[in-house]
Amino acid sequence: MPNQEKESLLKKSGKWGALIGLAWISINIIVPLALLRIPAVQKYLVALESKLPFQIPGIG
Repeated sequence: MPNQEKESLLKKSGKWGALIGLAWISINIIVPLALLRIPAVQKYLVALESKLPFQIPGIG
């Protein structure tokens, strides 16, 4: 095993690893943050929060 060369993570995953990682980041982080900047989405969330049977600290 010491003589065996270790492959880097990028070589193991190939070009698809970077694409899948970028897609995951954009779906889980960038898209929700972009949606929160739209006024219609903000109004919907405020209306939804007022219908909940419990209070969320820090909102409203």
